[in-house]
Amino acid sequence: MSKGIVKIAEICGVSIATVSRVLNNSGPVKESTRARILQIAQELNYKPNSNARSLSRRRTDTIGVILPELVDEFFMGVIQGINEVANRHQRYIMLSSSHSQRDELETMLEFMNGGRVDGVILMAPALHHTMKTILKSNTRPLVLLNCRPGIPGIVSINFDNFQGAKVATEHLIQHGYQKIAMITGPEINNDARERFRGFQSALKENNINLPESFIVPGEFNIESGYYGFMRLMSLPEKPRAIFAANDMMVLGAYEAAKSLKLRIPEDVAIAGFDDIFLGRLLNPRLTTVHAPIVEMGRAAMQQILKMVDEKWRPEEEYTIHLSTGLVIGGSCGCKNNNGNNFV
Repeated sequence: MSKGIVKIAEICGVSIATVSRVLNNSGPVKESTRARILQIAQELNYKPNSNARSLSRRRTDTIGVILPELVDEFFMGVIQGINEVANRHQRYIMLSSSHSQRDELETMLEFMNGGRVDGVILMAPALHHTMKTILKSNTRPLVLLNCRPGIPGIVSINFDNFQGAKVATEHLIQHGYQKIAMITGPEINNDARERFRGFQSALKENNINLPESFIVPGEFNIESGYYGFMRLMSLPEKPRAIFAANDMMVLGAYEAAKSLKLRIPEDVAIAGFDDIFLGRLLNPRLTTVHAPIVEMGRAAMQQILKMVDEKWRPEEEYTIHLSTGLVIGGSCGCKNNNGNNFV
């Protein structure tokens, strides 16, 4: 028991329980008594112990956040959005990165069962069977990013990857390009699958058939973009335009084009996805799909706090789709090269 609370109770001539109710705003107390307790607390410069208060409410005021990486620009944007809302609501976040399925599972189990956090925000673009089983038995508030779990009671937040990729591909087609290749993302990744599906849909609706060699696998990193571009440019029949499933791979593609002394877009046009800051520094300015990365973080924190505060808990799976838009630069062949145009 805090000595400060005991001292306040003695001076005010009330019970310790009454002082506790006033300081924690957790129960009815006569207004004159409340005012007297707060006055004495201020005079004594008493500040309630936040840890003890959290324990008494069985709350930690902390949200666990598990992301694949913590240093990539994309994930830093998500963290920025999460942190903005957390600060506004005087909550803390506990960050962890998962470089493997085992790391992800261990961190998730620790957060969910260890009582260290009130809820968990998990980015898991690829959900395997074991993780789905764990999620189904979870009782702690949970928000998933970039996946479609199909599990009741879980909130998932996703970009409209399909529509974004479709619009980007259609834009390349409108430039007159027919030989359009794609550097895809990881096959097990939900974002990558949806972006590839959008790419295919645009080609089908415009009656464009491509050779299988025009589809090159990537890993959402600079290196795979570099080697994907080199592979496409080594083909006997070369593509006239390339859609990369994310901007990090575009950075690699630009470097590869430079090493081959190829001009963008004169020799090959390029479009990306995500609209990361580094992509805006490329010359020519990258045409890319804007994904509201920071907004995703904000939405995730807002939803988890609703559940933690018991204001809302979905009975069925609840999915939020964040809309995308096309940022027009000069890499696609457009005259505008400053990236200010947004479709």
